[in-house]
Amino acid sequence: MSSDGQPTPLRGADKRSGQRADRRRRCENCGVASIEQTSRPYRGITATERRASRQELLLRAGLELFGTAGYASSTIRAISAQASLNPRYFYESFDSREELLYQVYRDIIREITTAATEGTSQAQTIEEKARAGLRAGWTILTDDRRKARVLALEVVGVSDRLERVRRKTRHKFADLLFAELLKQSSRSLADRGIRVRLDPGLTARSLMGGVVEVLADWINGEVDASPDEIIEHFTLLFTAAAHAAVATAADGAP
Repeated sequence: MSSDGQPTPLRGADKRSGQRADRRRRCENCGVASIEQTSRPYRGITATERRASRQELLLRAGLELFGTAGYASSTIRAISAQASLNPRYFYESFDSREELLYQVYRDIIREITTAATEGTSQAQTIEEKARAGLRAGWTILTDDRRKARVLALEVVGVSDRLERVRRKTRHKFADLLFAELLKQSSRSLADRGIRVRLDPGLTARSLMGGVVEVLADWINGEVDASPDEIIEHFTLLFTAAAHAAVATAADGAP
């Protein structure tokens, strides 16, 4: 304050410091307003619900493009356009294309697991269990070829994480359809003094690997058989392997 009561003009450094403080206050106020605006319901829909809706649109777009054009040809811009979203919203839900592919793949696996579990719950024999589980999975995949392509082709070799999940999933389905029931039968046979010649886990994994390979051939048009014929083929193969696993008296069983 000067001697005549008027404000003392700010020096250059003090003036710049005051301007920076004013800008900080304005930015802080804008940030608060922005947070309040984004969290405020819009047309009755909360920010969380809008984000979930955008994520679902991206998952659908991922399935469409990965299952038709393929993972390698599907850019983030193309996926966002398919979802009718600005590309900036992609990173709101996913860190990368690989993350989106991972989630699309997991959704397909969850759908098949649920259907196969329900389908096999009432099965009593290896043949019934194999047929019910195979039919549940193949129906989902052949009704929507995009899901078949993602599961059998597009996830292969993309990342170490997807390879681990893919192998784990294949083993899980092998146990669901075959291994656990065969293990139970093996224990029962062993209690009766009948020798089991094939390891249940290895047998189930070998057969499940064949199922996945035939699915890939079917997608590529290299198998001249209907889904029903393929299901029946593998049902009989699973059942035959179960019977072959048991040594009979003619084979030198004790």
